[in-house]
Amino acid sequence: MPHHVGHGLRAAELAREAVDAVRGQLRGRVTVGTMQGVWAGLHHALAALRAEHPGVVVQLRQAAVADIRQALREGTVDLAVVALDRQQQRGLTTRLLSREDMVLLAVPRRVLPGATPKGEVRLADVARLPLVDFTPGWAIRYAVDRAFRAAGVDHSTTFEVNDIVAAAELVRNDLGVCIMPKSIGNRFPDLLQYRFDRHAPNWKIMVVRPPGEAPPAVAALLRHIT
Repeated sequence: MPHHVGHGLRAAELAREAVDAVRGQLRGRVTVGTMQGVWAGLHHALAALRAEHPGVVVQLRQAAVADIRQALREGTVDLAVVALDRQQQRGLTTRLLSREDMVLLAVPRRVLPGATPKGEVRLADVARLPLVDFTPGWAIRYAVDRAFRAAGVDHSTTFEVNDIVAAAELVRNDLGVCIMPKSIGNRFPDLLQYRFDRHAPNWKIMVVRPPGEAPPAVAALLRHIT
């Protein structure tokens, strides 16, 4: 379907939603974008919206952050919970939900060069290890690459995957180490976590949407995303 046709149909839907809202009967459709590893209690918000407004249909789309941002521009996604850097936020309305540093995951039996008694490592030492990383377009990959650049350290990726569980399995079998947000690393308690002494990769989780007034159904969901 051509973009202009899709925009026209969506505009008609939004007009009907506005009329229903005036009548006190909130209906419509909300398409939510998110990326793997970023949940931020989104399921609670979706359940609360369904309980409050059962007439609102919610669709969920999980994709890489670059694809989600493109969908926001095209109007095929109404709002998203994603990790964006400052440049990626341009042209969007954003609200920060959380900021988180990333950690290095490794099996307990692996000896990490340069690791301190406090469990800290340096990016320069990590660069010499087999690294499990995620495919380009992932927010984690972008944050990791950015941190190595900021530290002036060259690095390469040994294993490139598009699944968090797959990354953890590679680490669990001592095929490499992996950098990921601490909240995600906590899902794998059998793996050790190491903090970075400085230049730690980090990401900011935010709810984003196109600029302008949010349609009634979108505004209702936004109230539940905290």
